[in-house]
Amino acid sequence: MDPLVVVEIVVAAAQDMLFAVAVGALACGTMLRLQEGPTPTSLVRWQLGALSGLTFTCGLYLWLQAAVVSGSPLSEAGPLVTVLLTQSHFGVASAVSCAGAILGIMGSIRGTRCAALVTATGLIVYAAGRVGSSHAADGGDFTLAEVIHFVHLCGMALWSGSVIVAAFVLSRWDVASSRTIEQRADFCVQLSHLATVSLGVVVVSGIYNATQDTAHLAAPLLSVQYGRVLTLKLVLVTLVVLLGGTNRMLILPQLQAASTSSDPLFHIAQRRFGRLLILEAVAMLAVLATAAMLGHTSPSAG
Repeated sequence: MDPLVVVEIVVAAAQDMLFAVAVGALACGTMLRLQEGPTPTSLVRWQLGALSGLTFTCGLYLWLQAAVVSGSPLSEAGPLVTVLLTQSHFGVASAVSCAGAILGIMGSIRGTRCAALVTATGLIVYAAGRVGSSHAADGGDFTLAEVIHFVHLCGMALWSGSVIVAAFVLSRWDVASSRTIEQRADFCVQLSHLATVSLGVVVVSGIYNATQDTAHLAAPLLSVQYGRVLTLKLVLVTLVVLLGGTNRMLILPQLQAASTSSDPLFHIAQRRFGRLLILEAVAMLAVLATAAMLGHTSPSAG
């Protein structure tokens, strides 16, 4: 594999992770704000940092694509970026993604409820541009394939991002927090519900994408690289689901029961919930990295 393509995959994985963190910070901040409590400034910093990184990687990925398409060294691909931007569908879609990330930054700077809507709009625009520059756009714009891929991308970002950011939030609560026990338990319950709904969206849209991508395979799935990467992704997703299911079915009821009576065992249950959430977040990062690799692998490639 071309070294520049490998770098492209790494940058694409970074984009997926940064997008997930930005979405997760916005979601977790919204849940905490609805409790009428202070939104941690750390979440605002995470959101702003993720969107700034997203803007940078949009430009970097476009530069890498210019080098790969032209066969030129990376140092000489700068002038070709303008050609991509003005004469290719990929360039236009990439510009839309970058504009969405910048709009998200503008909303994150203010940190108000109205500004959160601006940030959410920016994230939606980014996702739309990202879908437009993917294989889902091969059949044209505004197709069912693009819509399903958009839903999958947003669902994955919401699921993985909320878990990753919430793992950080809960780890901070072990140190100090102005949140009451009831508020902490309520946040964990809302997080669990959000992750469950997002998982459902990811599974349904993912099944559609996988069936479309593998519909014309003439060889067994595991005999091609795409099939092996897809299998790895499914294994990792299964691991995440098992970790999340354990938290939801076993630990969360203990946490809720302890919170209603201000039981000292609440903090023990919260730490258990948080530790499993950290493991889930690490597995999520692996899923996002594998998804980036899958997006750069052709179903027909051996």
